[in-house]
Amino acid sequence: MTAFSQHFKMSQQHYRTLSRLSVVVASGVVVLLCNRIVGLFDSPHTWAGMSPNGQSHTARGLKWIGEDPLLKPHNLRDDSNVECRDFHTMPNVTDICKFVNATDDCQIGEGFIDYTVFVYCTLGNLVPLALVILFMWWLFLFICLAVTADDFFCPSLTVISKTLRLSHNVAGVTFLAFGNGAPDIFSAIAAIGSAKNGDAGMAVGALFGAGVFVTTVVAGVIAVVCPFDAMQRPFLRDVIFYLAAAFWTFYILWKKTITKFEALGFIGLYVFYVLVVVIGRYIYQRERQRPEEQTIIVAPPTSALERSPLLEHAQVENYTLPKKSSSEGEDNSTFMEFLEAVNPIDIENWPDKRFYSKGYEIFKCPILLLLKLTIPVVDYDCGDDNHNWNRHLNSLHCLTGPVFGVLATKVGFMKLGGVFPMWGLVMVVGAVLSLTVFCVTGNDNKPRFHAVFAYLGFVVAVVWIYSVANEIVNILQTFGIVFNISNAILGLTFLAWGNSVGDLIADFAMARQGYPRMGISACFGGPLFNMLLGIGIPFTIGTFKRGGNYELRLTLVELILAGFLCLSLVSSLIIVPLSKFRMSRPYGIFLFILYGVFIVVAMLAETNVIHANV
Repeated sequence: MTAFSQHFKMSQQHYRTLSRLSVVVASGVVVLLCNRIVGLFDSPHTWAGMSPNGQSHTARGLKWIGEDPLLKPHNLRDDSNVECRDFHTMPNVTDICKFVNATDDCQIGEGFIDYTVFVYCTLGNLVPLALVILFMWWLFLFICLAVTADDFFCPSLTVISKTLRLSHNVAGVTFLAFGNGAPDIFSAIAAIGSAKNGDAGMAVGALFGAGVFVTTVVAGVIAVVCPFDAMQRPFLRDVIFYLAAAFWTFYILWKKTITKFEALGFIGLYVFYVLVVVIGRYIYQRERQRPEEQTIIVAPPTSALERSPLLEHAQVENYTLPKKSSSEGEDNSTFMEFLEAVNPIDIENWPDKRFYSKGYEIFKCPILLLLKLTIPVVDYDCGDDNHNWNRHLNSLHCLTGPVFGVLATKVGFMKLGGVFPMWGLVMVVGAVLSLTVFCVTGNDNKPRFHAVFAYLGFVVAVVWIYSVANEIVNILQTFGIVFNISNAILGLTFLAWGNSVGDLIADFAMARQGYPRMGISACFGGPLFNMLLGIGIPFTIGTFKRGGNYELRLTLVELILAGFLCLSLVSSLIIVPLSKFRMSRPYGIFLFILYGVFIVVAMLAETNVIHANV
């Protein structure tokens, strides 16, 4: 590990997720305050949601006549025009709990907990208390998503890329980029999977919102903090590809449908992008090695010339076993080693932590304990020849990992022959495999097949990320129902800011350490990867599930999102070359202003101050 990596890791170790958490909390407060100021709470319902009935009312093409429309709940189930948030505009809905249970749009598509039922039915009239509980649970899940991706998912990808003997370029734009964009991609899969009536606004809002944020705010921060000359070829390549992907997505939104071939086209464009990066890098390396150019040149590190998104400088808390001296090894039993391995509290650095870091450690320790018990971590950078091998814990992973996987994906609840549950079969097979690994391995030396645990860790981490992303999306949709906020606004604020603050912290730190080129490359290359696969993968799944086409519902906010992303990319594509690829402070200030205008226009469209038929 280089000195830069060590210094970067030490300076950022406990603050990346904390910063992400603080930004998410602040964004929530800002959105809700704006919601209150502009009067979006002008609903005929109070928190209890009661108003006189007995009047006729028409909403979204559905006519309700009589004492209580909920006396005929099947009308709601069969009418796709009724949205769950419609009770805000229906004064003769006397029981919101009945409305929620009777409306198809209120039912969850993925996930385990129906949060709308929890708010309006489980706690009855205690809606404020239910929202506080949901908000704390949402923060907890957000931390779980960040910790899983950074500390369990990314190390597995590093090992996989090394065992497959991939070059740094190929690994950088495939496995390592996937590790960086995992929260965004799985959030998009969850949002599109749970979308009702073609309302993919949360997924589109998150992908476009994060793209606008990173290409304006993050890029602007780098330009203001550390003005520099950008590398021409990588900059133009990433911006042009990103602009093509944004325009293609805008076209699909405009025609309000996406076919399976168009969805697969996003994945194909990503493959083409990888080929361009690899071939371009090969040509560049050959030209540098020409005999006539073999003069002594002090060049920046390779990683600064080409975008290598992620793990070289990712802030990962390596949960490795503490090294023991020979005397300690004699005193400590293997059971104590197991307890040390699953301990979710960083005892070694605990006395030096500040009070908020200690609070954060305690807050996340339940989920960290579950992650350690289910996801094996093979760490090649821990400084230990055994690469984090623990005989007892890794043997247990052979049981807990597969069992969690089938239960979290709900496959385990299927019954073989209508009698024996799938989770029972997986448990039996896992127990046999766990016992076998325990018997054929030792405590002191890792087995030859230790790298296989990285593949198991990759699969289980994917299940964790996808499951947590589903719950986060469901909670955000519940907030949207309660506060009458559209999915697009939730996506471009809560979800986009939460997923992008890690990029802001990492890229800002790289700029401060003298690597602004690497940071600016990540500002365009990272969101490009997220958009291509964040649109391609979930819509490919959705189109095949729906017979080849996926109908979309377009809103003005989504058009504004796409328009400002294209505006940001086009302006960078014009201004930067005209400035001779100089990333200057005036350019950074322009990007800040552009993002501020974007937020104002999006909020005005959400509050119907700006309106148009789309």
